[in-house]
Amino acid sequence: MPDGTRRFRFLVLLGSLLMIASGFLPWWHAGGDLVSGIQLPAATGIGLEGAGLAIYGAALICLILLDIGYMRGRWGFVLDAPAAYLTLGLIAAAALLYRGWELWSLGYLPLPQQSPGLAVAAVGIATLLYGAGSGFGTRHYR
Repeated sequence: MPDGTRRFRFLVLLGSLLMIASGFLPWWHAGGDLVSGIQLPAATGIGLEGAGLAIYGAALICLILLDIGYMRGRWGFVLDAPAAYLTLGLIAAAALLYRGWELWSLGYLPLPQQSPGLAVAAVGIATLLYGAGSGFGTRHYR
């Protein structure tokens, strides 16, 4: 297997793992402030709700496609291609943008300090998209 093929698959793997890990980190935090001397209860939400499920699902599908492509070896698998990973990455990016807009419109400013899961998801999706994009220039042997 050529180095370029291994490299793009490694970036897709790394991006997918980051996307999965982001689902378990906080994506929003509210409350915990002092109002008129009364402590408001704090609430935190993780990424496994709403549009975050689309990101989690896209990452799982990428891992399944990578695994099937690895098991098939030199015969290859038709869906183990940069176009499939690019499509899944674009779906995840659209879900991330929607979730960021949704949190912003509700008054939660999604800063990396307050929502590390959102930031890790963005890095994971960017890594996956970069890996899928770099896979288009590699020669595939089947």
